[in-house]
Amino acid sequence: MKIKITTATQSTLNSLGNKTKIKSGYKIYAALYVRNSRKNKDGYFDCPSTYLRAINSRYSTIIRALIEAGIIEFLQTKKIDPNDIFKTIPSKTYSSDMGYCMKYRFLVDVSIGEEIEVDMASGRQRRWYDVLSNSLKEMGYEPQITRDSFGRRVHYPQIKNYKTEFLNKGLCIIDAKTSHPRLLWLLMKEKNIIDVNYHQIFNCELDLYKQLAKRFNLADRKAGRDLFSHWVNGNGFVPNSGIQKLFPVASSFILGLKKMHYKDSSALLQRKEAAIFIDDLLENIPVDFALPVHDSLIIKESDCDQVLAYCQQKYPELRFKRKEIGE
Repeated sequence: MKIKITTATQSTLNSLGNKTKIKSGYKIYAALYVRNSRKNKDGYFDCPSTYLRAINSRYSTIIRALIEAGIIEFLQTKKIDPNDIFKTIPSKTYSSDMGYCMKYRFLVDVSIGEEIEVDMASGRQRRWYDVLSNSLKEMGYEPQITRDSFGRRVHYPQIKNYKTEFLNKGLCIIDAKTSHPRLLWLLMKEKNIIDVNYHQIFNCELDLYKQLAKRFNLADRKAGRDLFSHWVNGNGFVPNSGIQKLFPVASSFILGLKKMHYKDSSALLQRKEAAIFIDDLLENIPVDFALPVHDSLIIKESDCDQVLAYCQQKYPELRFKRKEIGE
């Protein structure tokens, strides 16, 4: 990864300790450098602890050194000092429960300095990567695999046109039906938050997108899916405000997820999706061929029954089904 870095910042990283610690320091700085491209108008950018921990489990000492050197700072809120109710103390702003993470900003100009290359390789390759890489090679493609920092989704060039790229090649899809609506429902259940109308949809095994289309006289299921997307992922505007009245408790919960930034809701659901489909299902899949498509797995037709049973056994709360390529 190519980044720019000032002499002063390099001096801070070079003073971290032994070669291994210094190398980790450059990786953490590079990770923050990349996240900075998503900064808001105040210069703050999201940076989940899981993202940093995946680079180095002891990332906190490196972050602390960067803060002490005046290179970065974290977003603070004020809370009452427990030892003096007339004083406030700075507090880190994040919530694992509500899905918003730590926010940092650079106090130095990261657009200047020496351009260097940082090796971000972890030295330990996950099985999901090997399965995907080998599967792409088997299909005649050169693996070009990336993983984004927003929702931890995995990307490769063929994913954009998978319905035509993989058509008539002896493959099928194991798909999780209405995965994001169901993940939202499960997240609320975990926190004992029940929206009666929203809960009823899944308790009665109904298709949320179809129910929204029917309820609001929309054109089709896709229109219902688009309405859900605006509701959960949008910055406040929803084409049909009736959904907020239909699901008042769920709407309040979603607003809570968006407390720090409206994109936090989308990021949380994508991270939960990726944790299931990439870090668990693909990582431990009982076959050697599989291509992920966010909330689906493309597999060989001969492996369909085995993989479908595997997914259903691991996540009985989700609803998996077989689909043909092109559907």
